[in-house]
Amino acid sequence: MLSVVIPAHDAARWIGDALASVRAQPVHLPVEVVVVTDRCRDDTAAIARAAGARVIDSPASGAAAARNAGVDASHGAFIAFLDADDLWPADSLGGRLALLESVPEAALVFGDCRQFDDDGLGEHRPHRHTLFESGGLDAGFFGHPQRVTDPLTRLLDAGFITTGSVIMRREAFLALGGFDPSLALVEDLDLWLRAALRHTVLWHPALALLRRRHGANLSRNAGAMARAHIAVLEGLARQPDAAAHRARIAALRNRALRGLARQEAAAHPLQALGHLLQSLRS
Repeated sequence: MLSVVIPAHDAARWIGDALASVRAQPVHLPVEVVVVTDRCRDDTAAIARAAGARVIDSPASGAAAARNAGVDASHGAFIAFLDADDLWPADSLGGRLALLESVPEAALVFGDCRQFDDDGLGEHRPHRHTLFESGGLDAGFFGHPQRVTDPLTRLLDAGFITTGSVIMRREAFLALGGFDPSLALVEDLDLWLRAALRHTVLWHPALALLRRRHGANLSRNAGAMARAHIAVLEGLARQPDAAAHRARIAALRNRALRGLARQEAAAHPLQALGHLLQSLRS
């Protein structure tokens, strides 16, 4: 079975389209869809139930807790993630699923992503280039036609995994402890880094995700994102099997601290100085 986990917060406007895009996937396995509502004040749950999804409430706020709850409530040997405001292109799931099934030691597979702008008036403007196209992400970059060679090093250098393009083995998800609910941001990157540290990671060249950009998801605080990224790097460095990567992780952490210091220099000079001093420590 394949379990599709969709966290949703006040997503009534989009959830129907997201679920329709899931139904447009012809796959050979039974599919269950679990929508996890996170403090919804609209009709998200009713729309999802009417579309045939199982709906549960998240035990805590945040995407990490919601996704973990969805996995706990699901039954599939394979887990796919989709955000409530995003879409899967038609017939885009089967190729990734077949690839993951063919490599038993792999923890996950991901695919390409195209963003599109939603003006709220029914106008959707797709971006000209996909993530793979704009980043030159091909077999030459990944090092193999299907596997990501040295995935942790490559993922530290470039964030190329979009959560809605991922299919993951349940056993790998559980072994890694799932998403870290203490992280309000970049909780997905944290899990992919931990997976890349310990497991085989696969990539599939086809378009796997249509990622919606709209007012509600474009206003993230740059400083909060930077601090979350630093916390993820520090946590990764503490992993027992990360010893061979600690120098590289430390260099990236220090660079991120210097970037955060530049962001905060004008408004918070003392905090900025503290970040600079932290970056000088190993």
